[in-house]
Amino acid sequence: MVSQTSYRHSRGFTFIEMLLATAIFALVGLASVAVLSTVTRTDELSRESSQRLTQLQHAMLMLERDFMQISLRHVRINGEAPQKNRLIGEKFLLDSEDHGVSFSRQGWRNPGMILPRSEIQTVAYRLQEGTLQRLFTLYPDAVTGTEPKMQPLLTGLTGFEVHYLQGEEWLERWQDGNFPQAVRITLLDQYAGKLERIFMLPDGAVADGARN
Repeated sequence: MVSQTSYRHSRGFTFIEMLLATAIFALVGLASVAVLSTVTRTDELSRESSQRLTQLQHAMLMLERDFMQISLRHVRINGEAPQKNRLIGEKFLLDSEDHGVSFSRQGWRNPGMILPRSEIQTVAYRLQEGTLQRLFTLYPDAVTGTEPKMQPLLTGLTGFEVHYLQGEEWLERWQDGNFPQAVRITLLDQYAGKLERIFMLPDGAVADGARN
């Protein structure tokens, strides 16, 4: 016959003990889910930040390449006759929502002149619908009415500013036969904030004999 002492030692968990165990397991599970969710979100934010940085670097690289290879060729706007200016920049140029700038650049690769185009390219930058756009034409002397090709470089911008160094003063507008000493690009990014880059132009002034 089993004694009362042996019966007490062999009984199972009480209802309260089961509730406590269930509650502990539930808390551990919730904590694990929270940690996993945080790690996943952190990884997503890291990938987004890395992708955003890559886009910013690509946009700045395009700007740098274009400005470093700026050409003495006169600028044409919308296929009009060549203007005396080699660089044109002001607010709302080319329907930009902020600043716009246009000039010609050299070094558009065409090995052996295989392609039916020049190695000089007319380029422009503008901001539309929060996107920094690079405009270019296949021919530097495009006819009137020719629509430029559009290359979106960077989205999520709230501003695109271009200023031009003359002496010790940064100008907001440039229309001159000479080049400024430098160009300052300011991007207002809704994620990264205010980003600035200054490009020293290879030739800050054009000789008088080259103006015609």
